[in-house]
Amino acid sequence: MSDDNVYQQVQLQVSNAAQGQRIVVQLLAQGAPVAWSTGPVFEGVGGISMNVPSGSAFPVSSFSISPSAVTVDTSFSRGGGAEALSFNLTLYLVAQAGIQTFGLRSVSDPGIYVVAGIGNSQPQAVNQTVTLFSWHP
Repeated sequence: MSDDNVYQQVQLQVSNAAQGQRIVVQLLAQGAPVAWSTGPVFEGVGGISMNVPSGSAFPVSSFSISPSAVTVDTSFSRGGGAEALSFNLTLYLVAQAGIQTFGLRSVSDPGIYVVAGIGNSQPQAVNQTVTLFSWHP
């Protein structure tokens, strides 16, 4: 990426996950280089945050981010029940200026539901087929 980089905030809403499952959201470029990012450091608003519903525990065994995928592995917790786990993950994409569209795909374990919101746009479901998003919703 270059000095002409532009950033876009993404909120992933994950629900119906179970302990011991893996959540993976892949990023697919559509004609322009794009990657997952922690955001624009110079603006002081960057970073990655994970929020869980109030009063809920969320057993995370690992979290990783690469240019093309975000992966969250859940763990089994002692005394943990069979209730579905949910969380919101806020992070950024970085691309070269002029980007128009990109794709997201969930290759998560079965039964996990992923929804993505780009900027302030209406969230869309992300599943095993590529869902296209506009950089400027």
